[in-house]
Amino acid sequence: MPRHNTIWDYIFLTRPILLIPLWTFLLLGYYRAGGERFSISQDFLFIFLVYTLLISAVYILNQIMDITSDVINKKHLLLAEGVVSVKNGYIECTILLAVAIFLMLCLPFCCIVFLLFSLLFGILYSVPPLRFKDKPIIDFVINAIGYGFLGFSLGWLSQKPFSYQTVLYSLPYVFAVGAIFVNTTILDIEGDRKVGCRTTGVFLGQDNTLKLSTVLIILCVIISVIVQDWICFFPSVIALPIFIYVALKKDVRSIFLSIGIGGPLLILITGVLFPYFLVLFLVVVIFLRLYYKKQFGISYPTLKLDL
Repeated sequence: MPRHNTIWDYIFLTRPILLIPLWTFLLLGYYRAGGERFSISQDFLFIFLVYTLLISAVYILNQIMDITSDVINKKHLLLAEGVVSVKNGYIECTILLAVAIFLMLCLPFCCIVFLLFSLLFGILYSVPPLRFKDKPIIDFVINAIGYGFLGFSLGWLSQKPFSYQTVLYSLPYVFAVGAIFVNTTILDIEGDRKVGCRTTGVFLGQDNTLKLSTVLIILCVIISVIVQDWICFFPSVIALPIFIYVALKKDVRSIFLSIGIGGPLLILITGVLFPYFLVLFLVVVIFLRLYYKKQFGISYPTLKLDL
């Protein structure tokens, strides 16, 4: 007898562990534009809601397109494991997208443009024939811009108009996301090769990919100092020796640490600035662990943030 899905299946199909960095960059853009720590504006909350719905739809679409490789890479995602059917995945994706677009119309034009670019990036990243996920270099550039620039900028736009400062202050986060993402492609090289995905990791190989990630994290540190962004500086400078060690020693086990140190530190600092975000983060992690323990008998999430 087929299993009936619960509301929890559909909630976790949106991959809330990946919504956490999204929310982080939104908050940091809001904060850098002068947003108050203990008094979140209604404009920000509305953008937060719309962006969450929009990107949740994108994450489901990404899973639909990646079922084969997700099975090989053993990612324990709900569509790949058959917990939720592809049909129901499409239905949820469509509903989320429709609601997001409807609400989006209430926002200023500049916010709509950035949201539409986020949607476009998500589609181009996952859907054939372009499918930038399988295009080396473009794959990490799309992720770096999507999270580090578009996410940051939408938080900024809730407080200030778009300007050159928006771009300038987003750069540390663009390079930080790029550094982490290219190392995640190393972990999936075997599975991606089997299904014909030509990611940055597959294209450059492990050694050159590690060198690229090290250059990106160094740029992140330098630009953080230039723009005096100490929130990004401290996690990146702590992560830097790990990236250098991994690049020199080529220790695959340490790649997990390079991925799992900077991101959580940035989230923790953001949680100190915005305590209610820290509460939200803890709630998401606790419920994820309970759900995955019951559903698959595994502890998830772990230190490896699977971007």
